[in-house]
Amino acid sequence: MSPKDAADVVIVGVAARGLAAAARRAGLRALVLDLFGDDDTRELALAAIPLRRIGAFAIDPADLYEQLAIHAGPDIPVVLGTGFEHQPEVVERLAARFRLVGNGPPTLAWTKEPLMLARLLHNLGIPHPQVFADHAPAGMRTLEKRIGGSGGWHVKPASESRGWGWYLQEELQGRTVSALFLGNGHKARLLAFSEQWCEPSEDAPYRYGGAAGPIRLDPSIEASIASALDAVVNAAGIVGLASADLMLTGDGWSLIEINPRPGASLDVFDHEPLPPLLRLHFEACRGELPDLALLTPEAAGMVRGAGVFYAPFSFEMRLDPLPDWVADRPPQGTRIETGEPICTLFAAGRDVREVRDTLARRRDQLWRDLSMASRKAAE
Repeated sequence: MSPKDAADVVIVGVAARGLAAAARRAGLRALVLDLFGDDDTRELALAAIPLRRIGAFAIDPADLYEQLAIHAGPDIPVVLGTGFEHQPEVVERLAARFRLVGNGPPTLAWTKEPLMLARLLHNLGIPHPQVFADHAPAGMRTLEKRIGGSGGWHVKPASESRGWGWYLQEELQGRTVSALFLGNGHKARLLAFSEQWCEPSEDAPYRYGGAAGPIRLDPSIEASIASALDAVVNAAGIVGLASADLMLTGDGWSLIEINPRPGASLDVFDHEPLPPLLRLHFEACRGELPDLALLTPEAAGMVRGAGVFYAPFSFEMRLDPLPDWVADRPPQGTRIETGEPICTLFAAGRDVREVRDTLARRRDQLWRDLSMASRKAAE
């Protein structure tokens, strides 16, 4: 039997290892199509199909259509990860040909088109930063962002945008958190909160660094956010696993962004005591929401964290084996350029500070080992 015939789900994304792991935990056999083909992705999948990239981290739509036509049948469910928020036309074409389990173009338009989202949030009375198509008011600190961008690579301070495909968002100061939730098109089920942080570089000061959770917020804020997510899900028709990026400010909170698909928090939360999150995703897309309480550190027994390790310098992967707290493992001999992600690091602890300290130590240890292995290979 071929992998195509044996697969329960097809997973597509820029980097799909997290979703592949979620499929394994849910007892699903996955075909995976992504840009990286990391070693652990191939181990988790029935088969891992490499996709052609455009630029740094974009999927070539023509290659995607061709590979799906070869490797995926019309009856196998397809789950999309990162890489499609700014390409609703691609999602529309996929939904027309395949059994897409997740949000379609109308929901993407409401949640990922900044001016539409801002108008929606305003009408719903949900706090959010102001956004502008081209110029910001004098004296207002703003960030330039790419429409549909992810990972923070594209975010920089600016007072005017560079034109089509970009926008300005009011810069807020505070604590960055994320809310993991399920939607059934009408209501939301808030599952957990995590804290996020940046790993800045010279040309990407807001580059995504990692997340850790579960964390608790003030109960009144938690209740307010849960109510807001109910309203957004109902208005935008969000289904399945999704997340909301939030800023906790001195006088409350603001909703920064909605990510209407499974994301990086799978690494943090797809563990006991929560049920398999990909199963919950399928159920929510059918209209079913679980009766689950908000996850707490006490219920989880620990705080888990996942951080992205970016290459300080260009090198070739020569270290084998990698520690068991490393995921997204590049194949041996892979050339990784300065600033590109090498892998994901995991850690656990009593709180976010302890998790981040452990991640920092592991990053330093791994870079020493990688550097030594590269030098030995060059001798």
